Amino acid sequence: MNKEKPVFIHQGLDRFLAAGRSLIMVRTFEEDRLENLLRNLSVHHRLPYWTWSVSEGLKSPEGLLSPETHEPELALRTLLRVEEPRIVWLKDVHHHYSPQVLRLLRDLYYRWREIGAMAVVSATTRAVPADLEREMAYLLLDMPGQQELLEEVTGWLSKMENPPEVPAKIMSATLKGLTISETRHALTRLKNQKPDASQVLRTLQEEKRLLISRTGTLEYVPDVPNLSEMGGLENLKDWLLKRKELLTTDDQSLKEIAPKGVLLMGVSGCGKSLCIKAISSAWQLPLYRMEMVKIFSGAYGSPELAFADACRLMEEMAPAVLWIDEIEMSLSAEGSTAADSVLSRIFAFFLTWMQEKPPGLFVAATANRIDLLPAEMIRKGRFDQVFFVDLPVAGEREQIFKIHLQKRGYNPASFTPEVFADATDGWSGAEIEQCVIAAVTSARMENRDLVLKDLYAARKQIVPISTTMEEQVRHIRNWAYERAVRASAEG
Repeated sequence: MNKEKPVFIHQGLDRFLAAGRSLIMVRTFEEDRLENLLRNLSVHHRLPYWTWSVSEGLKSPEGLLSPETHEPELALRTLLRVEEPRIVWLKDVHHHYSPQVLRLLRDLYYRWREIGAMAVVSATTRAVPADLEREMAYLLLDMPGQQELLEEVTGWLSKMENPPEVPAKIMSATLKGLTISETRHALTRLKNQKPDASQVLRTLQEEKRLLISRTGTLEYVPDVPNLSEMGGLENLKDWLLKRKELLTTDDQSLKEIAPKGVLLMGVSGCGKSLCIKAISSAWQLPLYRMEMVKIFSGAYGSPELAFADACRLMEEMAPAVLWIDEIEMSLSAEGSTAADSVLSRIFAFFLTWMQEKPPGLFVAATANRIDLLPAEMIRKGRFDQVFFVDLPVAGEREQIFKIHLQKRGYNPASFTPEVFADATDGWSGAEIEQCVIAAVTSARMENRDLVLKDLYAARKQIVPISTTMEEQVRHIRNWAYERAVRASAEG
């Protein structure tokens, strides 16, 4: 005996039906998705499913019930004569509110409450009239979840002759945050372009970039380096690799211990931003950066509302990594020169949100002066760990030197990397990179190959930040010595 294929049931709609809520207002832009959810609900509960619109009238699966039901009043009078439970979707009826329609909807509420039927009114705004506030339940149709997207992707893959060799679970996680319509557009783009496996996720992430660009306050970061492009920092790498599975697990017993976030502090130029990009790469999760300047600009409404909307959008995007740069200057009243009540409210919201946000969303923040952050932000339960990214030691400087030479097509063995590492004590990773760039630029301007003397000539032109800002660097390192975990295994 063949079992029926299980259908996805929206828990909010299902709870309303179970509670006998006979009149529901659903706010959504996704009519095709709402129709699919209502059909699934009717199949699951074995209830007839009808629809009404001013263009098509009252329809059952068999067709038009009556030619006169194009008018909302006549359609509602017809529904009042229904004796058995069913689900009816009333499209855009809020455009036809009149005293008669409001009275008929209230009558329908009391009549259908007794028989277990449910009328669903849909709109793109919160169109609950004052006369029906106590009778009409309200539901904002949230973005499709992982299971709903997985069902969509699985169905699409089953129809492909040569489907891409990417697990449906990974594809659906990448599409998180898109509507069903946007998901179908993204999948159609894959079908038309016929990309290989290595291009599939990049194409899907491009759709996410287009979505994020419309918000203005978030930026999708497409190109992230591999862990191998990060010199040293072995403690941080080990911490990331051990927690990779916890962030995307389906095991409910493990979700409560899923990592919530990490705070990276350290000397400027030592690779904190690179570390955050490497987190995205190591966990194969999309990376988004919150643009605090745009949030405080007022171009997207009040800063509090813009910040809250960005956080809630990131919840819909999860699993993902959210990057907040220089958090001590953007979210801490102690680190801001423009501390006011607005910043205090944003800070309070952020503390609560970090504590209560759903699993799967990982917040990676950087700070140059963590001593400016209040204790309640860095306590356990919000950020899982505070890592100190110090000036690289000799072994790490040698790795960084090799990485930047290889990126520019040179064999590091030809440039005595161990000697150069010893000659750059106190340098940051950014300063080593700029030294290599300056040497390569000098050689290219003279139309010749890079030689060792170019590197030493460039080295003489750079004064490291550990020298120019010696007191500040010493203060940061002393503060972090017993208060943070070193990202490096050495030193």
